Amino acid sequence: MPAPEREGVPRGAREPLRSETMQSDVHRDVEKLSFLIGRWEGVGVAGYADMEEFQFGQEVEFTDDGGPYLGYHSRVWRLTPDGGLGALWTSESGYWRCRPEPEETPSDDSPAIHVEALIAHPEGYTEMYLGTVFASRVELLTDAVLRTETGQEVTAGKRLYGLFGEQREILGYAWDMAARGHELRSYMSAQLKRPVQAPGTG
Repeated sequence: MPAPEREGVPRGAREPLRSETMQSDVHRDVEKLSFLIGRWEGVGVAGYADMEEFQFGQEVEFTDDGGPYLGYHSRVWRLTPDGGLGALWTSESGYWRCRPEPEETPSDDSPAIHVEALIAHPEGYTEMYLGTVFASRVELLTDAVLRTETGQEVTAGKRLYGLFGEQREILGYAWDMAARGHELRSYMSAQLKRPVQAPGTG
């Protein structure tokens, strides 16, 4: 499965474009991220310099409980030869927070920081991301990575999330990681959709 297209952040862009998929009944501080709220399911591909590529099934959920943040949880399973879900491979969870709009425009050409994301992993490390939101696209880059003494040797990460498709019904993402002595390189990517509810269950 190809990774979602990595569109560059427009040079000199200061104000995020408003997405038609944003929700209005959330805390005003996370309105820019509201297009992510809900559960998403799909398949993707993972692989790294020292890891053979394989396909996986994934469930991602962004939750809103009225605060100035979104809860985040992801679970990933290896796919069996017949396309079913096999053993749980990994998971991650955390919080995504939006910063207030800056009062002054940055003096350089760097885009304004809109998002802070804290993501913890059972492999013994936690990533702190800073990122920018443009309409229904979020680009994140690690500001810091904390590891336990026995945690996986991850040093940096970059993630791109975005909606695409005729109805903006697909959430695609690509995750680059620097780990175990390697520079940033492709690690995981997937295309996810909201699950279809059976009649009478909505």
